[in-house]
Amino acid sequence: MTERKFSIPLSLIAAASFAVGFFGFPVEGIVLAVITIIISVKLREKYLIKIPIAVCIVTIVVAGAFIAFMIYTGTKGGYNSYWLMRLIFGTPK
Repeated sequence: MTERKFSIPLSLIAAASFAVGFFGFPVEGIVLAVITIIISVKLREKYLIKIPIAVCIVTIVVAGAFIAFMIYTGTKGGYNSYWLMRLIFGTPK
């Protein structure tokens, strides 16, 4: 049985996805988190993947909540210049 190592690049990508998702780009953060999960699962025989996957799941939850909040404020009449909100609600007149 081979010894699995901790993967620093996977952890850095997971942290980057959290930072991107938390600081204003939730869709991009979710996409990066899903890509990180896919890469982690493919490398699970060689590396420990619990920490990167946990960070990515937290990223998806936080970014999803941020998108839900933006959609909620958009339905209440608030305007947001994020590209996804402009796609959903259109450009205000």
